Amino acid sequence: MESVENILKKPLNVLVCFTDPEIGRVLSRMAVSLAGSRSEKSTATFLHLIEKENHDNQNKLEDFIDIIDKSKLTIRYFARRYDNYVSEIINVSKEQNSDFIVAGINRSILSPDIFQKYNRLKSDPANSDAYIQEQFTENEFEMMNNITSLLDLNSISIGLFIYNNLNRIENIFVPILSTTDIQAIPYTTMRFVQKENVDIMVWDAIGAIESNPKMQKIYQTYVKKADDRMYLWDVNKKIDNDFIINQDLCIFGIDGWYKLIATSLPWIEFLPSTLIIKEKTT
Repeated sequence: MESVENILKKPLNVLVCFTDPEIGRVLSRMAVSLAGSRSEKSTATFLHLIEKENHDNQNKLEDFIDIIDKSKLTIRYFARRYDNYVSEIINVSKEQNSDFIVAGINRSILSPDIFQKYNRLKSDPANSDAYIQEQFTENEFEMMNNITSLLDLNSISIGLFIYNNLNRIENIFVPILSTTDIQAIPYTTMRFVQKENVDIMVWDAIGAIESNPKMQKIYQTYVKKADDRMYLWDVNKKIDNDFIINQDLCIFGIDGWYKLIATSLPWIEFLPSTLIIKEKTT
């Protein structure tokens, strides 16, 4: 696994995609945390996908982005009408030479329940596409198809941001539910801990850190870089709704996310804003 130092030194060209300007404003702050802590060559491109012209919202977003400190970050902003959500994102990512795409969606449109239902139906080969489509509203089905197409991309890292009234980022919860989830920590979490007053709780549900001396060493490096503001959850304690409610952001690896929504854990419905990471595989 690549060292924390090398990860933080590499420039990051992040493409932030959204249809809701409020989510765009939240993601603009997140993009600064993700890319602004890295090389001065990092860039953040904001892609506002619109079905109708809405100059008022566009201007408000541009005004907000304009106040971001640009000393270390090159900022670009595009507002584009689209016919094909995924194709437009892919085209802009190629134009901007992006290496990380973050797509923001409101939880009211894409809840864990919808994600779970879609994934369960899709995993059963007996279900036809027509049958699956009948189980959702038109908007739900279209959005899940778009998200699935994005997550199927292998040549670029993808972040799916499910917005749930995020106002600040002070408490971050990072569950490790799959061996691949450990990769979600260096990819995103180390950017956030560069900020002051951010605490990160890691739930190693499968013992990936405890059972592997190499992982222990890597984790201790993260803790040191985080100025001891990264903690391991006591696996003997039960995670309850109150703990989840007090978190500002959850970060999952894609495999861990799928495992989570396949469970019946009661606190899933209380998840705060969530960032799901799928690293590129080619």
